Amino acid sequence: MTSIRDEAVAIATKVWIFALRKEPTYPACETLLFDKLPDLRIYMPLQIFLELQRNLTAGEMRRVVLALTRARTATWDYTPARLDLVRQWEQRGAKKGDAVISAHLEGAAISYLVSESRDFLKALPEMPFTVLSSEETLRLLAP
Repeated sequence: MTSIRDEAVAIATKVWIFALRKEPTYPACETLLFDKLPDLRIYMPLQIFLELQRNLTAGEMRRVVLALTRARTATWDYTPARLDLVRQWEQRGAKKGDAVISAHLEGAAISYLVSESRDFLKALPEMPFTVLSSEETLRLLAP
């Protein structure tokens, strides 16, 4: 039986932002990114990296890179998402950014996405990956 510790995990843009900016309504984001990354194999797809660059300051981006050095493993995927998969996700009702992220995850056979966006869950039924909140992820990582 595999666990979240054994599978690649992508972390959505909002989770990074909430952690870096210490968003009080999402304390689990900060705990996940600054205390639990050594337990995880992180997958950073191009779309999330680009979204982080658009939304974070240079100092915050340095903190993202520093945090990723503490992950069990970190895989940076600079390959654009497959257009055929992006189109399929859009046809299923996903917004453009969500469709690209979903295509990245499906194309790379990623098992988990940590996201605080409940819209992601509603808009994309029958996903080939599991969407977890930061809180749910922390529970799975508990001893």
